[in-house]
This record gives sequence, structure tokens and C-alpha cells, in this order.
Amino acid sequence: MQQAKYGVDAPGVVRANAIFGFLLALTAAIGLAWPKPNPVPEFLSVGAAALAVLPLVVAAVMLRSSLVSKKRVRDRLIAALALSGNERVLDAGCGRGLALIGCAKKLAAGKAVGIDLWAAKDLSNNNPEATRANASAEGVADRVEVKTGDITRLPFADASFDAVISMTVIHNIPSREQRDQALSELVRVLKPGGRMAIFDLLHTARYAEVLRGAGMKVRDLRTDLLWFLPCHSLLAQKPARP
Repeated sequence: MQQAKYGVDAPGVVRANAIFGFLLALTAAIGLAWPKPNPVPEFLSVGAAALAVLPLVVAAVMLRSSLVSKKRVRDRLIAALALSGNERVLDAGCGRGLALIGCAKKLAAGKAVGIDLWAAKDLSNNNPEATRANASAEGVADRVEVKTGDITRLPFADASFDAVISMTVIHNIPSREQRDQALSELVRVLKPGGRMAIFDLLHTARYAEVLRGAGMKVRDLRTDLLWFLPCHSLLAQKPARP
């Protein structure tokens, strides 16, 4: 049976650190194992061994953040959305479907819609086919819809979704103005009374400011240390119509 694979964040950074650390460790091992007289001074081999630790630890922590810790955050965000099972949920920047499929598993008669621009530099093997394959592997293909699009210009009508989730996406948008526009779009497509859960590495204080300015009630759920950064989870609720 096919197993869902949700990818690694910033794969280029992880790969570069792993390769650099391995090469340093290999250099140290060759130098220390070389028969006497050794043409490489021992202090250089020992130094290479010590230096190898840092990039290898960075690669290991980043892998754990993507493959283990991020799933725990996902579960917390979905629990905070308090889905009843009939909602239409948007995953803004769905990637390979970690949050999208997690929401779909909570839906009986609803639909989870994911939208992404599929940047491979942000997530390994990031493409819609991988997301659909993961949905099939998790048994929720009938409750998942995948689209290609920009979250600063969402192709959905106002008040189209009962809930919105977004994980480690908005910080990838290069300018503050565009990030603010993306948040405004998420508010626009959310129904009155709907909830929005956001998890990100950077700019979350600004996100909360923008959402409050749009009339949302916002609270900080928790701070987690992932990818060596203090990452914040926000929960916002749109006011119900009077």
C-alpha cells in the first residue's frame, strides 16, 4: 500500500548542510586513519571532525522539524478549528497536503480545498500530483480538491469557506504589502463566524495586526521551536453577521 509522503521544507538547505557535514566528516576520518607519517596535520583532521558536527546537526534538526514536529503542530491547529464534519475548508499553500489531508480526515460531508504555486525550493517534490497521491494513500481523495493559484489573488468568491488553514507559507511571499494582501484574501473568502489557523516562522506579529485590523478576533495558540526559529500558531475568528 502506498504511504503518504509530505516532503521536507527548504530541501536545498537541508541537502547542502548534510553534504557539507558529510564531506568534513569524511575528510577528518581519512586524515585520522592515514598511516604515519600523515601528510595532513592531526589538528586539521580534528578540526574538520569538530566542524562537521554543526551542519549535520542543522540538517537533522531541520528534518525532524519537517517530518515530526510539523505534524504535531498540524494536529493542534486542526483541533483548534473545531471542525464538525460538514465544512468547506481552504488550505492556503497546501504543498503536498499535510494540513489539507488532516482536515479532510475530519470531514464527513465537507470538502478540503488546497491551493498552491508548487515551489519546489520551499518543499521537496512539491506538485499537485504528489498531493493527490497522498490524498489517495490516506483514503480521502473524494474529500480533497487541489488547485493551482496565488494566495494573494484567490480564485474564490467572498465567504466561500467555513475554515481556513495555512502552514509555513505566507513568510515565503517577498514583500510586506503582498503578505498583507494574502491575509486580506484569506479573510475575504472566510465566512462570517469562520475560523482561521495560521502557523509560520516569521512575521506572525504583523499577521495578527492585519487580521485584527480586518475585524478578526485573534489569539496566539503557542510558540514552537522548529528549524531553530520560534514559530507561532495563530487562531483567528471572523465576526458573525449581526
